[in-house]
Amino acid sequence: MAVKYAVAKALMGKEKTPYHYARAQYDGVTTMDDMAQMVEKISAVSIGDVLSVLNTLGMLVSIELANGRIVDLGDLGRFRLSLRAKGMLEAEKVTRETIQATRVIFVPGPAIRFRQQNLSFALTTAEPQPRKPEDKPHDEPTQPQTPPGGGGSNQDEENIGI
Repeated sequence: MAVKYAVAKALMGKEKTPYHYARAQYDGVTTMDDMAQMVEKISAVSIGDVLSVLNTLGMLVSIELANGRIVDLGDLGRFRLSLRAKGMLEAEKVTRETIQATRVIFVPGPAIRFRQQNLSFALTTAEPQPRKPEDKPHDEPTQPQTPPGGGGSNQDEENIGI
């Protein structure tokens, strides 16, 4: 099956020159439940066990990232945090207050990279889908929000757990 794309238009630069480019057109969303059902069909693991492992994996990845670690999941890929920070002229002025946001970077593993190298593409005549907020990378707050009723992390802690 081919990855569908539509031709989109954007105005670029100071002169607002129109450029046309390919934009991926998606055929829906595969949810975690969908993935769990697929794993259940090709393995001896129940859907409940698969969902439990996936939920636990998500929690543990977030904890490890919050503790400043890179998370390597083999063929799936690696996750790491990146910082967006205000630039300072003097190194001594760089503090935690100059950090504006964090972002999780995903680097695909060998299995995903192999699939990417062998993709086929098909032009669709559909109008390009509008971009939704969840389709774009977005910055997360640098400090986790304290949930109602307590919890959260102490801002003075060296390692912030989730």
